[in-house]
Amino acid sequence: MKLVTVEDLREGDIIANDVLLEDYTVVLSKGTVIKAPYIEKLREMEIFTVYIEEPQEKAKAPTPQKPAVKSPAAPASQKAAAPKAPVAPTPQKPAAAKTPAAPAPQKAAAPKAPAAPVPQKPAAPKNKISLEKVTILRDDVEEQVKNKIKDILEMHVYQQTEGLEQIAETAQNIITDILEEEEVVEKVYDVKERSADIYEHSLQVCTIATLISLKLGLTKKQVYDISVASLIHDLGLRYLVVRYEDQDINLLPAKEQEEYKKHSIYAYTAIKNEAWLSDNAKEIVLNHHERKDKSGYPLGTDLVSRMTQIVGVCDEFDELICGIGKARVRVHEAINNIRNYSGIWYDADIVTAFLQLIAVYPFGSKVRTNRGEVGIVMRQNPHFPERPVLRIVEDKYGQAIHAELIVDLIKDTTVVIQDVIK
Repeated sequence: MKLVTVEDLREGDIIANDVLLEDYTVVLSKGTVIKAPYIEKLREMEIFTVYIEEPQEKAKAPTPQKPAVKSPAAPASQKAAAPKAPVAPTPQKPAAAKTPAAPAPQKAAAPKAPAAPVPQKPAAPKNKISLEKVTILRDDVEEQVKNKIKDILEMHVYQQTEGLEQIAETAQNIITDILEEEEVVEKVYDVKERSADIYEHSLQVCTIATLISLKLGLTKKQVYDISVASLIHDLGLRYLVVRYEDQDINLLPAKEQEEYKKHSIYAYTAIKNEAWLSDNAKEIVLNHHERKDKSGYPLGTDLVSRMTQIVGVCDEFDELICGIGKARVRVHEAINNIRNYSGIWYDADIVTAFLQLIAVYPFGSKVRTNRGEVGIVMRQNPHFPERPVLRIVEDKYGQAIHAELIVDLIKDTTVVIQDVIK
């Protein structure tokens, strides 16, 4: 799939991802075939970009294969048109070997990675600016892993942990997938604003915590323990009768607050005798809501390991943007909340690593600049999460700009983002 602006949409294009409003109402569902009235409606609703299926991917495959079947005796034209054909093995092998420097270890990962970047590069020249959404896990991988986590945790019954050990394999797969990304800890990542889902939340915490661990140079064993613990840290939420979605637990009656704050104890009690989990992983599950200033729960201790703090930072951030035990806020507001508690709730270097990884203004955010213009975030700048690339869509007088006006906040330091438009 590829991202296009609404202005570039054409009748017959097929929507590849649900198009959502701020309240998560689905405007156009995945698979919808675009018609002219839909494009006009998207403009009216001020939706500026959508994902569509990429027809080039399907067109490329059959074109070389048809002549390969019909006329295998025409090697001269076939070589150029169908590099995939088995007719010319000699020139093909060097070409295949060019991309992966180490063929043997990369073979297992190869089926995953090439599928996404390869078809998208030729599509980029069609847009005047390269539209880029950088995510921690590719959409297909994320959905697959989330469903796996859900299956494992839903089979789990309190204190009956058969099958829970599969989470260890899932954690290792996530680490492997992250490590396959080139210069993974040097990128800035877009994080989705979404509704509460403890399985998606567990995956999000796991991936961000894994990235921070890698950025801080933790050992392989520590990274693994953090990844595993992150996937089961909120296991205890499944035992609660208290409603916690889009609820600020501090505003609940005292009895319900007390019950909610036991969820980490419930989770720890369920896994404390599991031999496949290390003591470090168990401690993370128990203490991920504890704080250095003793303001956390369930014990109110200040003895919080660095590994636990890493998961705690990620958990706090993601709870805020998806509304688990908290009123839901925008990404930039959640990031400011984490920044405010640097050195108070968490070690300052952990917060710094977190802030360097997460895009303050995710891809597609609608923002207002200090010049009064309205822009859409088109791309992130590595190492500068607060300085993305914008496409200006309205001037300071509120007039629509249809020409492509791009402002890179790294290059133009006079422009700053002042507000996110809801």
